[in-house]
Amino acid sequence: MAQMSEELIEQWADATAEIYNESLSGISLTRMPTAVAQYIDLFAQSENLTFTREATPLDYFERHPFLAISAILNNAEALEALDEDQQEALDEMVGFTEAWYNFDQEQEPELGTSEADDEEDW
Repeated sequence: MAQMSEELIEQWADATAEIYNESLSGISLTRMPTAVAQYIDLFAQSENLTFTREATPLDYFERHPFLAISAILNNAEALEALDEDQQEALDEMVGFTEAWYNFDQEQEPELGTSEADDEEDW
């Protein structure tokens, strides 16, 4: 099975950035419907591909698409800004993006105590 390309992953990150519109306080309701339309298109391109270790959406933007989709689905005001088809599409892709998020989390190196930290004479 083919893997997601770095370009496709960057497009997911761009759509996520559009949802947040560089907002520190949450999602941008004015830009969100356009970004959700991008998500729907990207999901159609991605759903039959496997994830890759070479790139993650976090390489391009600080939030993962799964977190953005979860934020939208848990925000009544955000859901009101979407039509029923867009809401259903987000419901369909939440499992995919959650699996992707978990995959990316598993690829992160574990932070722990180094051997140097274990030495008593430092």
